[in-house]
Amino acid sequence: MAILSISRRRKLLDDYSIIALADTSWELLDISGSAVSNVGLERVPGICPNLKALDIRFGTGNQISE
Repeated sequence: MAILSISRRRKLLDDYSIIALADTSWELLDISGSAVSNVGLERVPGICPNLKALDIRFGTGNQISE
């Protein structure tokens, strides 16, 4: 989780990195302000079955659609 936080703060978090870093133990995920798009978000639940909360606020490069 620490690497994910550092990546997000440094504006390096994108689809490739979220998929590579995702872990089955995650219950909470904050990707606010990141460049993660629908592509990355669609893969995360399959990797993180225990995910209960997701924060996608204020995406700078987000390509997230409804």
